[in-house]
Formats: sequence, C-alpha cells, structure tokens
Amino acid sequence: MFKNTLFALTCVSFLLTGCATKPVTPEEIRAYEEANDPIEPFNRAMFATNMLLDTAILKPLAKGYRAITPSPIRTGISNVFDNIKQPGYLLNSLLQGEGEQAWHISQRFLANTFLGLGGLFDVASDMNIPVHTNDFGQTLAAWGWHTSEPYIVWPILGPSNPRDTIGTAFSTALTSAELSVIHEPSVRYGIVALDAIQSREENIEFLESLKNSSTDFYATVRSMYRQNREKKINSVINTNNTEASTSAYDFDFDEE
Repeated sequence: MFKNTLFALTCVSFLLTGCATKPVTPEEIRAYEEANDPIEPFNRAMFATNMLLDTAILKPLAKGYRAITPSPIRTGISNVFDNIKQPGYLLNSLLQGEGEQAWHISQRFLANTFLGLGGLFDVASDMNIPVHTNDFGQTLAAWGWHTSEPYIVWPILGPSNPRDTIGTAFSTALTSAELSVIHEPSVRYGIVALDAIQSREENIEFLESLKNSSTDFYATVRSMYRQNREKKINSVINTNNTEASTSAYDFDFDEE
C-alpha cells in the first residue's frame, strides 16, 4: 500500500511540474534557477498541509508527552529508538563498503543492547564509540546516483527528492521488517507513533526558533534540508572526508 501511494504521489508531483509559474523577468529567472524548485507550488501546498498537521496534532502531542514524561525517561526512550535503528545503519554501511563504520555501528549496537539494557542507556557513547547514521539514500549515492532533483515535499514524510524518496521507502520496509516480530498491530503502530512524538519533542524549541526567525519558513527548510543531505552524500562520495558525528540539521531530514 505504501509503495502504491508513493508511486501515485510521485506521478502527481511530476504532472504538476508543468503547472509552476514560469519566470519572466531576469530577476525572477535568477531566483527560479537559484531555488531549483520546479514544482514549488505543489511543494508549498504540501508544506502548508504538513505544518497544519503538525500544529493541530503532532506538536500538541509532543508537548503533552514532555509534560507527563520525566526527562530521564524521555532520554531512555530516545536511546531505545536510536538503538533499534542501528541494524539499518549497519546494513547500509556494508552496502556502501564502509567496513570501519560497520564495525563501529556493530560495537554500538552490542554495547547498548547488552550493557545498556536493550538500548535504554547509551553506554556506547561513554565508551567513545563513534556514531554513524548511514541511510539508503547515501547508499544509492555511493553506487553512483550523486545528484537527485527535483526537491519534493511529501505529505507527512516531508522534504525529499527522487533518490531519497526511494531511500525512505527502503528504510520504511526495513523498519516494518524489524517490527514484524511484534504480532500485535496496535503495539507496532504505537511504537511508530511514539517514535514520531519523541522525535518532535526533541526539536520543539529548535523548530519554533527557526520558524520565528525565518521570513520564508518554506525556503529556510528547503535550504537546510539540501545542506543536510549534501553533507551526508558528500561523506560517502568523497572518500577523503569522514562523516561527522551529527548532521548539520538533524531533526527529521535524515532517511532513517
């Protein structure tokens, strides 16, 4: 179902490419080329929809979650979700041919799983084991898909592009496979919902500050997403660069 919906949305987005207002003046043409956002009307509509859903549902849930859940428990829950994602990072590091990173990820997963009580405590960081968040969008880049345009904003999923849309689909399938060991659907859905809520809670102040300081919040998010992905992609394309411990802007942009 997810794949069919994603395919339909992709078709709609490219059909809407021709509906974008064409620039006329030299200034408009220059701004259009700098933005490199040929389906901007569609993207802005989806961005506005996502912001409406965030304001009406996700942000209030995140604030409520913060209000009723003590900070140490929130940290533990965040650690558990991070630990659950390690097998996906490991698989992608192997697909990218990054043996050293795969070793670090394996160390983190084993240390936090067995010494950190299933990931509740991040003992791997105390052991100075490096952090790597390899995703399938990076894997596709490592395989030769270096440039991916146009910029796309999906309902619910948020900022992306064709390559990273496929990466998100891969990550979603992998997460579904991991959660398939839980036979109760309500528990599986609850885990996914809690992951989204706790992730939003971690970024309440950051997003609020970003929104208040932006004259065009859509354009700011677009720029930040591209910077984040460029940094991640360059970390696997340019062998002389090493991946930083954290991304430039790491709230919901990574394909995890």
